[in-house]
Amino acid sequence: MDNNITERGLELIIGHLQNRIKGISFTEEVSHNYFSVPPTYSMYDIQTLAEKIAVHMVLVGYAPVIQLDNLPHNVAGQINLNDSRYVYIKLDKRRFECRDYAPVELVAVIAHEMSHKFLWVHGFKDTSRKIEYMTDACAVYAGFGDFLQEAAERTSRQYINGVEHVVVHRLGYLERWQILYLRNVFFNLCTPYDRFKRPKDANGKPIVTTEEETSYWERFAIMAAVVIVVVLSIAYILGR
Repeated sequence: MDNNITERGLELIIGHLQNRIKGISFTEEVSHNYFSVPPTYSMYDIQTLAEKIAVHMVLVGYAPVIQLDNLPHNVAGQINLNDSRYVYIKLDKRRFECRDYAPVELVAVIAHEMSHKFLWVHGFKDTSRKIEYMTDACAVYAGFGDFLQEAAERTSRQYINGVEHVVVHRLGYLERWQILYLRNVFFNLCTPYDRFKRPKDANGKPIVTTEEETSYWERFAIMAAVVIVVVLSIAYILGR
């Protein structure tokens, strides 16, 4: 997800996107309630979501079809790009069955894949990796930036052998600040984006920061010690 795209690079993407897509503009970001999926999502929920996104993107006559397959590691979704009216989108079978997709990730993934088809229909018939940044930008342009921004970098806590681990999940090709920059431009927002920039070293690589991990039993012992101190203090005061 980390890249070296600057504000100037984003402006070039914006200009290229707007110049090539004529006649279709999105005046506001989409409704979270309408395009969300429940935590206990089913294939029906995801299929319905894809159909809603197709309608929103004015992909008239195109029918999305959601499929499950064993995708490569770190690949959240795939699309079969061609001139067919059927838009086949694959999700990872294991992640779906284990409910490893967060609901917000599913919206971001489907919006990204449908943006591939949107760009294809509008003449961006490119399947190289460089089109991925344009595709994320297109999903933001269509109003799904809030979903992409939330899914781009989220954290969860997992317990492994009694030790709490903070797991960082990354999704997409644009960084959070870049998504917010695009949202500001497309929808006239004024949200500061610099605070989302990750520090990078001299080679342009992000500096990884780690969060201190405390086991469940360590935190239990600390809380117990605090309670004991408080109880003894109260007993001492009352006994005086």
